[in-house]
Amino acid sequence: MVQPPPNNVECGIGQTVAVSRRANLLVLGVASGLLLAAAGVLTHLFSTRSRDAVVEAETINLASPINGELEQLLVDVGQSVGQGQQLARVASTRANDGDLARLRTALITARSNLDKTRQELLVVKQQESRFARDAADQRRLATAREGHLLAQLQAELAREQQELAFSQRDVQRQEQLFRAGAVAAQVVDRARTTMHTNQQQLAAIRARLQAANNQLQAVQRDLSLDRTRGNIDPTPRLEETELRRRLLENEVRTQQQRVEGLEAEYRSAERQLNQYSSVWISAPGQMVVWRLLAHAGDDVKAQQKLIRLVDCRQRWLTTTVSEDTLKRLKIGTRARIDLNGEALDLNGSVVLIRSGMGRIGELNTDPIPLQPGQKPLSQVRVRILNDVPAPPEKLCFVGYGARVIFQ
Repeated sequence: MVQPPPNNVECGIGQTVAVSRRANLLVLGVASGLLLAAAGVLTHLFSTRSRDAVVEAETINLASPINGELEQLLVDVGQSVGQGQQLARVASTRANDGDLARLRTALITARSNLDKTRQELLVVKQQESRFARDAADQRRLATAREGHLLAQLQAELAREQQELAFSQRDVQRQEQLFRAGAVAAQVVDRARTTMHTNQQQLAAIRARLQAANNQLQAVQRDLSLDRTRGNIDPTPRLEETELRRRLLENEVRTQQQRVEGLEAEYRSAERQLNQYSSVWISAPGQMVVWRLLAHAGDDVKAQQKLIRLVDCRQRWLTTTVSEDTLKRLKIGTRARIDLNGEALDLNGSVVLIRSGMGRIGELNTDPIPLQPGQKPLSQVRVRILNDVPAPPEKLCFVGYGARVIFQ
């Protein structure tokens, strides 16, 4: 019968197994570390790294459009500003409203003259209307009067024609009686005299009738054949009023044009005074204040720069790499930007590759040969993507040194 081992032997075997297990774990850990180190070394060897570069961005200088005093400055360096935000106010020390007051006085005078002329024109139009009615009534009454006179003359003409016809018949009868010896010669002479008288009266009536016709036609045409019209006659007064009305209408149009011209000039002068007496300077877009080039209370000149802004949406780095690494780079290659002094890394993309640095001079010059031992370099521009927040208080990292690692 086999006897079991003693207890101290069992404890020794368990301790040996535990030590062996820890040793295996230690070996596995060391092997894993060596593999990671080897992977890092390989990654470092086969990755393309640039020299040090500086983060750049587009900057915009805001200038004063006028001469004056910088009354207000509402921003500070590192402050984010939005489009249209008012940043500073410049007040002109030379702006005055002297010209505006002169134009205002001239405009008031022109408007007063226009109102006066319009009132006078209204009165003249009322007079013209009244004189037109009077002239029409006068024409109607004169036409009726001349018509009645013409009718009377026509009646007299008819009566005188009958009297002449009777006288002619009477002469014929008296002559027959005279030849028969029934009447004396005096009776025949009397009959002939009466006939001649009737003929003369008939001619006079016809002349008066012709004169009456002429007078009627003159009245219908507002003409006068027998008298000179004076101020009491409505027709000449109507003509004078019509002439005055046309002159006043022309004057109203002229004065209206003058008022409109003065109003336009006044509005222009008012806008100019408001524009140049006080000017607000606003941000052209979403930007960050990079530098203040003047302070509140400073006297500034026109086109003097006051504020410099940086556009954090347009940032880039320009760095150099050896020319033999260009085969691993192309437009659009992603890059990681390791900022100096910051634990935060930025992402970027290659947008420009310029080779031949140090070998090509100015235009129309011969290439510059490489010196012995000189490595050919290429310039690479990397656009920084905006996927990582750019803190305005750090000026969006513009000006930071960085190293670019191309992926």
